[in-house]
Amino acid sequence: MTQQYAPYRKGTVLAPVGGSDHLHIICNDPVHYPIHGCDCILVVNISSVYPPPAYCDPACILHAGEHPFVFHDSYVYYEDAIVWKVPNVISREQSGELTPHADMCETVLQRVLNGFETSDFTNPKILKFYRAYCV
Repeated sequence: MTQQYAPYRKGTVLAPVGGSDHLHIICNDPVHYPIHGCDCILVVNISSVYPPPAYCDPACILHAGEHPFVFHDSYVYYEDAIVWKVPNVISREQSGELTPHADMCETVLQRVLNGFETSDFTNPKILKFYRAYCV
């Protein structure tokens, strides 16, 4: 019998966004979140940095090699951060919609986490979850 996938802090998954897979960083171990009534995690994805005038949140830039999926400068897309329900994450992984990827190293994860506070684009509800469960 194979072991069931379980999301965890500093884990990453590939998930479809706009027709292609994007790396999503898991920011906390699962925690009961009363608003959703189940265990939840905060995830944030990354997107490629393109030359101006293209949008780019400067709060946290990942560089090639800082994670095996990152081949060129990418920004953490705090505006799109979301709280995922763990039961849904598990079923999406089982269906093949989500693919677990290599862990984020602790120093890079800490930069990602710090960006929630410095980004001008972090949704207040996401910031509240971050402060309660990710710090």
